[in-house]
Amino acid sequence: GIPQAGFNSADAIAKLKAQGVPASKLLLGIGFYGRGWTGVTQDAPGGTATGAAPGTYEAGIEDYKVLKNSCPATGTVAGTAYAHCGTNWWSYDTPATIATKMNWKNQQGLGGTFFWELSGDTADGELIKAIN
Repeated sequence: GIPQAGFNSADAIAKLKAQGVPASKLLLGIGFYGRGWTGVTQDAPGGTATGAAPGTYEAGIEDYKVLKNSCPATGTVAGTAYAHCGTNWWSYDTPATIATKMNWKNQQGLGGTFFWELSGDTADGELIKAIN
C-alpha cells in the first residue's frame, strides 16, 4: 500500500529514542529484495494496482539481483528506488539509496545495520558493499 505517516524508519527510530532506547542499541534494516505490484498504469508512486507482481519465490517479492536487470530503477521516493516496467511497479533499494540511508544512520548515531536476505544481492555484493 501507499506509505502512511508515522510508519517509516525515521519515525520508528525517533519513537524508540523518545522512549529512552539508546541510539547505539538500534539498527537500521535494509531489504535485499523489492516489493512489486501488477496492473499499474502510471510511472509515479501512488497509483492503483490489481495485485501483487509475479516474483521468483512468491508474488510481490523479487530479489534485487533480478530487478536491477529486469526492471531498472527510474526514480526514488522516500529514499527508496522505484521502477515501472510494463504493467509492473517495483520499489527496492539500490547501492545509491543504501548509501543515503547509511549516511542517515550514521547521523542518527545508530548501532549498525542488518539486512535480509543475502541471496538477493548480486554475486559481487553490490548491496552489502554499499552498507560498508
